[in-house]
Amino acid sequence: MYLKRWYSKPVQGDKPQQVKTTSQGNISQLRDFLSYLATIKGDLSDVTAPPFLLSPTSVTEIPTSWASRHELFQQPAYEDDAAKRALLVLKNFLCSLKPQLHTTAAKDGSPRKPLNAFLGELFIGEFGSKGNTSTRVVTEQVSHHPPVTACAAYNLETGMSSCGYVAQETSFSPVSGVRVRQVGHAIIRDERHQESHLRTLPTLAIKNLLTGAYPELEGVCYIVSSSGYVSTVEFTGKKTWRSSGGSKKNTVRAELARVPRDGEGRVEILYEVTGQWSGRLNITECATGTVLEDFDVDDVPMSEIRTRPLEEQSPWESRRAWRGVIEGIRAGDMDRVHVEKKRIEEAQRQIRKVEKLIGIEWPTVFFRPVAESPEFKLLAQAIPDPTARELARDRTAGVWQFVGPGAAEELISEGIYHRSLEPTGQILSN
Repeated sequence: MYLKRWYSKPVQGDKPQQVKTTSQGNISQLRDFLSYLATIKGDLSDVTAPPFLLSPTSVTEIPTSWASRHELFQQPAYEDDAAKRALLVLKNFLCSLKPQLHTTAAKDGSPRKPLNAFLGELFIGEFGSKGNTSTRVVTEQVSHHPPVTACAAYNLETGMSSCGYVAQETSFSPVSGVRVRQVGHAIIRDERHQESHLRTLPTLAIKNLLTGAYPELEGVCYIVSSSGYVSTVEFTGKKTWRSSGGSKKNTVRAELARVPRDGEGRVEILYEVTGQWSGRLNITECATGTVLEDFDVDDVPMSEIRTRPLEEQSPWESRRAWRGVIEGIRAGDMDRVHVEKKRIEEAQRQIRKVEKLIGIEWPTVFFRPVAESPEFKLLAQAIPDPTARELARDRTAGVWQFVGPGAAEELISEGIYHRSLEPTGQILSN
């Protein structure tokens, strides 16, 4: 219903007039779309945006940013000092934010809404070229209501991994714009040092929707290391014209402290990181005031993720499943976007009806629902915010655990994830 309401055919006419008219039509549709959002109560995650606002990228690709600074992602495995390992984990998190939020952006950098992943959708790729150690990334849409994406990035040679899941709760107001509350966490594992690092998630906001949209991060998140360190990361961002203060957009301040031992009341702050997560960052050693690093995040090497050719991918893998929609968006063919998108969405609704009718639940592939996460519970004790210490199972459709690199590699080598069915409802030939 909603897709039909906002779908419109391309404007006919010569090219200059078409561009102008289409632009004016898009602005008008955007205003109407925002007015519609303002009337909706509750979560907006499943709302379909007008086709011209869509990104040719699925939600399932966004978590690949966790390991996109591939060399930095692996560095804790080669560091002997525990505090510096915690600092490297913090640095990788901060440097992953720009690629995460620009994965779905348009060429001019303006935000675009990623494609809503369907239940069972997969994204599988690798960072690292031949001859170097590579990191496998596997993401899976494990729930549709609420929408939950689980991700695992693992490197078998260095023993570095990052596994977690996130639910997105989207809201809108004319004043604050679009806000996406991320519910979930990730656990970074360093096998060489037998360490774990729990990372919570910030809130995403899209500002200035009508006059030049840009992404912001809000709130406070934490990274707790099993070696006895905790990072507190505060995102402030740019103030609106109504507010006082002159903060730059994408402003961040982080402190890495030693967790006080029993009987110690004083918190010892070891490192401070300040700047912009989309620009320059400054790392200072607090005891001496020495600036250890002053760098631009764009100068930190970023790797391109490699995937198998489309014809070799499973029909359940994102880029193959959404191929028609992606090609339509890139070509500006909104007719094709509408038709291809509708084909998958209607098939998924029918699959859900059949599941409900016969009383079964969709079988996940790489992640399993579990009752508890002892590792989360242990590490979260060092988080000062009681809300951030909660798993919030009811908002993430449970607790999601990765099957492990060994089992994942076996599944990937076979390459058949749902033997009888395609996302469009067609029966698989093999």
